[in-house]
Amino acid sequence: MAGALDGIRILDLSWGIAGPLGVLLLAEQGADVIKVEPPGGDPFRMYDGYKVWTRSRRSVTCDLKSEAGVAAFRKLAATADVLVESFRPGVMDRLGVGYDSLGADLPRLVYCSVPAYPPGHRLAHRPGYDALVQASSGQQWEQPGWRPGPIFLHMPMPSMGSIFLVPSGVLAALISRERTGRGQHVSTSLLQGAFLYTTQIWQHIEKANAAFHELMGKSYPPGVHQGMIFECADHEFVHVSVMSGLAPKKTMDEILGVTPPPADQLEGLLPLQQQVLMNDRRRDAFKERKREELVDEFQANNIAVESVITMEEALTRPHPQLDANGMVVTVDDPDLGPLIQVGVPINLFGTPGEIRGPQPRVGEHNVEVWSEVGVDAGDVAAVAGGA
Repeated sequence: MAGALDGIRILDLSWGIAGPLGVLLLAEQGADVIKVEPPGGDPFRMYDGYKVWTRSRRSVTCDLKSEAGVAAFRKLAATADVLVESFRPGVMDRLGVGYDSLGADLPRLVYCSVPAYPPGHRLAHRPGYDALVQASSGQQWEQPGWRPGPIFLHMPMPSMGSIFLVPSGVLAALISRERTGRGQHVSTSLLQGAFLYTTQIWQHIEKANAAFHELMGKSYPPGVHQGMIFECADHEFVHVSVMSGLAPKKTMDEILGVTPPPADQLEGLLPLQQQVLMNDRRRDAFKERKREELVDEFQANNIAVESVITMEEALTRPHPQLDANGMVVTVDDPDLGPLIQVGVPINLFGTPGEIRGPQPRVGEHNVEVWSEVGVDAGDVAAVAGGA
């Protein structure tokens, strides 16, 4: 069955996280994605995540620093609906394949740029990666944690935000093209991805007091959420939500049989300190209970709770419905063999998406793709940079 984006061809020149994963969401809804790599391959291929991020596409190599490579790339671009690139502003122009150059000849082309910083930003000329955008966007400074001052975010939030901006911008431009007949330049950035993920902490930062920051702390010392992870019997763990939206029939402490300390022990303590004191008592009680029995009793009393399991458990022993929905799949990698991966994350029931193959080897489709646009077999090596 054809996918929703069947007939749409995308040239993927992006590196890192945002571009490849944003394009993946389009590839597995039916788009024909060709990953255009430099001679020797995308330097980010060393990361394990690339096995998933760059699946469901074909790979060609192209030396855009050579006349033969630029000429062949322009032929390939003439067959495409969309181009996605993640270079610093101006790099594609210097190579002779920027939007102004390609768009003049290919007015229907949707050209999506996703650099670290948008054009005109004071840092746009610098190399930009997720951690550096975290620093320059204010995220590390606003993240409360185990000490005063900036904290590194383990989740690559600028890139994760941009993942959704890339396909949203591309699809909006394609829909507009249906009406106007013309493509356009779509621009987003890791910086804009960071701003997409503004949090309630940012909303309150100007008026927040020290107690607020302590309660919302995400690392050490443990804040209100971190402190709600408890060890049960047999070294198994649960996370109890601080809110469920339902009126509890019994409190957590009633179920556990825990009583609060005397009032004189709580007097003068900050909310976080009171929470820690109570949790010390709760932790002893949790260790006396079997995890699954406790989860059932909490849920029966309208207290939101879930078992804390490893990623290995989540992927190797999924709920049957995850199998049925294709959320956990096995993909045969040409180098590593069968790999358990996350499946297609969006379900279109009329035009279902699908994984269209594993991560291709570097330049695996050089002869196939370049011949489609009229490059002679003898010229492929010059175009591909000897790959």
